[in-house]
Amino acid sequence: MILLINPFRIFESREDEVLDLWDQTGDIFRRSKGYISARLYKAARDQPPGQTAPFTHINIADWESAELYAKPLSNPDIRRLAGAYAKVCTFNPALYETAKDQLPV
Repeated sequence: MILLINPFRIFESREDEVLDLWDQTGDIFRRSKGYISARLYKAARDQPPGQTAPFTHINIADWESAELYAKPLSNPDIRRLAGAYAKVCTFNPALYETAKDQLPV
């Protein structure tokens, strides 16, 4: 399994547009072979003293493999949506592998 982590910085007053784009993107990815699940997290307003959230939102998605994740990226609708995202936020998707687990005792 491979993990996609995509941090976002949403431009002021554009969150609704990004959420709509995320739903549209999800509709395509959910129909793609290898897709497992995805969640979109929003930075909490109340951060502990000395901590700041560098991103407004973070998308985390599980895929069976990097190869299966890469296939829908050539879909013209995904390319169109990427252009729409660029107008309302910055984003930087990248794939990650587990380096080490820390399970509950």
